[in-house]
Amino acid sequence: MSKKKNRERLHRLLVYLSLLTIIVILDFPFVWMISTSLKNREEMFSAVPTLLPKVLTLENYRAMWIDYNFPPYLRNSLIVAVSTTAISLMVATFFAYGISRFKFRGKKVVFNLMILTQMFPLPLLIITIYVVFARLGLTDSLAGLVIAYCTFAIPFATMMLKSSFDGLPLELEEAAAIDGCNAFQTIFRIVIPLAAPSIAAMGLFSFILSWQEFMMSLTLIRSPALRTLPVGITLMVGFRNIMWGPLMAGTAVVTIPVVILFIYFQKYLITGMTMGAVKG
Repeated sequence: MSKKKNRERLHRLLVYLSLLTIIVILDFPFVWMISTSLKNREEMFSAVPTLLPKVLTLENYRAMWIDYNFPPYLRNSLIVAVSTTAISLMVATFFAYGISRFKFRGKKVVFNLMILTQMFPLPLLIITIYVVFARLGLTDSLAGLVIAYCTFAIPFATMMLKSSFDGLPLELEEAAAIDGCNAFQTIFRIVIPLAAPSIAAMGLFSFILSWQEFMMSLTLIRSPALRTLPVGITLMVGFRNIMWGPLMAGTAVVTIPVVILFIYFQKYLITGMTMGAVKG
């Protein structure tokens, strides 16, 4: 009996050590980024690297914020990310509910087309998207960038939310109809509260997609005043020199909000991704 307990303890210890090793490996780049952003230039390029800065300085954040004109990039990214998230959730929620609950001709075709949109990588589509947007006059505008991101976020969110709505009991909606609720009241009072974890997960997905995307923003936006954060950060990388301090500070500003959102919504993300995966 004691040998079995020792084996279980050893197994548990190995599991914890493995998890700790993975956490250290995954978190080290993030910790190094924050640490580098708080170092001065001499310590940053010293022969003996240090994990924690000996002298804390905010000079890199000042240079990032003022010298590289960071506030407009932050404002543009917030506008694009929030707009993309709001539009994607609004359209995908009603679209997914319609596909899940109503029968109409071509329903399978519509759903298969949405799956098809996820099969093509962005570099393969970006030239076509640019040509279409140029003819429609949507290039070099934040509205056009939001529309471009929505074309990728809405199909994926619709498929995931449709799976979640399929797992909701139809009897609850029938009971709401008996109580006098119309279709919109049923959606807002019954369906959306029950599917809140999935909707939160898709909102987080849409926000991260539009917050960190680089290639589409670089292609569609030409005006310096309309650049987003990922494109603005690349200005710190020169032909002969890389401004590592401001670059790490800018990267930290871009990364920290997403980390905070992910930590706060992680329980909804896990629940939302698994809702509807198994139906009884």
